[in-house]
Amino acid sequence: MDFFEALWRDFTSLFGERVQLGTNSVTTLNIIVWSLFIGFIIAIGVTLYNKIVLGKIIRALIDKGALTPGSALSADEIGAKTSVLRFALRGKGSLGRVILSVQNDAENGECDCENAKYYIPNENLHRAQVVYGKPEIGVFSVLLAIVAFLIVTLLAFLVIPELMQLFSNIFGMM
Repeated sequence: MDFFEALWRDFTSLFGERVQLGTNSVTTLNIIVWSLFIGFIIAIGVTLYNKIVLGKIIRALIDKGALTPGSALSADEIGAKTSVLRFALRGKGSLGRVILSVQNDAENGECDCENAKYYIPNENLHRAQVVYGKPEIGVFSVLLAIVAFLIVTLLAFLVIPELMQLFSNIFGMM
């Protein structure tokens, strides 16, 4: 048995036979269109997280002048939760390339977010302002974009089968 067949059997045992995958190309295109819609929603969510949550941290650091290690501020001073900072600064994320930390406990190699102080070096200031600057995106704009893309997705379900039939008729005559 193929791995994907076993995976599909497990999926259908959990959710039932409501989703049918067959050899029909329209079914495959429907899955592709819905996947694009879901990807669009995820992309909007990530953009909002970057602009609103992480942007608030960046703007607080810039507004309070934390641009050198000497002027670095703690999470409490910039109004950020340490759990948000720990999550955002994990690994080699984009925020970790913009914000640097000065730790009070320099013996430990790990980031101690409760005791660390954060700043944005001058060479990262432009990037911070561009990537995490003021959110031009409002809630109404986001909802409007989601509704518009949903309409386009639903129209695709009406148009794609007709186009496929049209191409089938055209190439079938040749």
